[in-house]
Amino acid sequence: MNQERMLPMKVLFADACIRGELSRTARLAGAFLGRLQEVCPDLELLRQPLWEMGLQPLDAGALRAREALCDASDWDSPALTAARAYHDSDLVVIAAPYWDLSFPACVKVWVEYIFVRNLNFVYRNDRPVGLGRARRCVYLTTAGSPIGADDWGAGYLRAALGLLGVRDFHCVAVDGLDLLNARVGALMAGGEQRARALAEELAAEISPGPAPC
Repeated sequence: MNQERMLPMKVLFADACIRGELSRTARLAGAFLGRLQEVCPDLELLRQPLWEMGLQPLDAGALRAREALCDASDWDSPALTAARAYHDSDLVVIAAPYWDLSFPACVKVWVEYIFVRNLNFVYRNDRPVGLGRARRCVYLTTAGSPIGADDWGAGYLRAALGLLGVRDFHCVAVDGLDLLNARVGALMAGGEQRARALAEELAAEISPGPAPC
């Protein structure tokens, strides 16, 4: 009896932890991804450090060039590297510190680069329909101040990626880290525990698809 060869789960890690090893958000992401790799040792992890990718806000010329690529379905163009990586992922993980009520600017620019017509979304009956493979996204963030209800970063990403096909958006946030008398160690430990538990939960839910013949 022929058995289907299963593809490994593809995880896209959009890393906006600009401070690197000094970033508390990077520590939170490390807890999540580390546990995910323990549970799913065969997964394929693609890390994209957003601030190092050379992505610039789209201007009129870049938009015209991208529309031409969309019309030609030239998905292998280097200009669409970020969009193609998003399209091919089973799980999207975004790590970004809480800056200025949302996240670093490189996250918004990255979103502009993955919103590619006919690859990650298409209009049908005057409504956008997501074409990305990923149905789940994990957003990891830390903040020195309380985030509260007005989490514009998580809210924006939930809405934006929802247009590309994401149905389950999970946020792990640790805030209030710079408040007077904050128990930073305990707060971070609690966040890391929640991140690891989420990794185990998602690993059990996501089944990689069969490899093409």
